[in-house]
Amino acid sequence: MSSNISKILLATDGSEGALHAAKFTATIARSLNAKVIVLTVHDDDVLMLNAMGPAVWPAAVPDASLNVEEIKAATESKAVETTLADTKSALGDLEDIETDQIWGHTAEAICDYAGDNAVDLIVIGSRGRSVFARLLLGSVSTQVAHHSPCPVTIVH
Repeated sequence: MSSNISKILLATDGSEGALHAAKFTATIARSLNAKVIVLTVHDDDVLMLNAMGPAVWPAAVPDASLNVEEIKAATESKAVETTLADTKSALGDLEDIETDQIWGHTAEAICDYAGDNAVDLIVIGSRGRSVFARLLLGSVSTQVAHHSPCPVTIVH
């Protein structure tokens, strides 16, 4: 493993913790002249919950008659307008920023993405949006720290 950090993966869900992680990432990226990849992972379970409709799951897309591709497109579009926009704002004036959105199980997808893209460091907030998921599965940040192919910084 190289000691140089030239590519930082910032995993974000738009939560307050993720925005703190973004500010921290900006500081590191500036000092190391590193590229930042902002990654949002949409959990596959969202598709099933949205298919159930708002009567079963209040966070569902308003129109339960959407097909899978329409649900994905709506979810990704909303993330561009909110999560990614807020995260870019928190990163400030960094110039070398790339954004990406993927689908999968969050911690596993982050680790796989880091490995597939030769990431040198993952930065993630200590607490995300989903209290329910943390209670059942444990923290995404903890799972990433245990399974990552590179160093992980968890920002509180």
